[in-house]
Amino acid sequence: MAEQQSRTFYDVLGVKPSAKDEEIRQGYIRESLKYHPDRNPAEDATQRFQEIANAYYALSDKQRRAEYDASLKDAGVYPAESVNPFTIFGQVFDELLIPEVPNPTYFWQPVGSAAGALLGQSADRSFYESFIVLNIPGAVIGGYYGNRMGKIRDMKGRSVYEAFAQLSSERRKEILSALGKKFFTSAITN
Repeated sequence: MAEQQSRTFYDVLGVKPSAKDEEIRQGYIRESLKYHPDRNPAEDATQRFQEIANAYYALSDKQRRAEYDASLKDAGVYPAESVNPFTIFGQVFDELLIPEVPNPTYFWQPVGSAAGALLGQSADRSFYESFIVLNIPGAVIGGYYGNRMGKIRDMKGRSVYEAFAQLSSERRKEILSALGKKFFTSAITN
């Protein structure tokens, strides 16, 4: 059954009709997070979430997008397909969680844990004193953060610095700002 759309699917995703595939994907991510029923208590959130999923479904495939664009030129009528919005949501966000290295090795994670624990225990003492008087909390904290950085290296196939350098400047600013706030508040409370 055909249904007249009051807004185009491009409007629903907040992108232009000339948008590239990545822009459509980013529009879907932005809008789906805004209207996900678990995050948005508004009455129309579920309906909007469904509309966003339908728009992404139609625009994310080249053939469906061409059909949709042709329907806009002809009469503005497009068959309203109702897809499972949670399936679409899961597929898009699963892609973001896939590691860049298809078969990561788990070499750097244990090495990072050991190095972090060693450095963490000697954080407030000289290197030789650290082996006589153990700093258990420092070793645990150092081991944890070493483990996290090692895991990033295993999953990304490059060092944490290289992965950080490839982020957009806005994302780097967000990360550095969050770290600055965290360190500043811990310095004040101690």
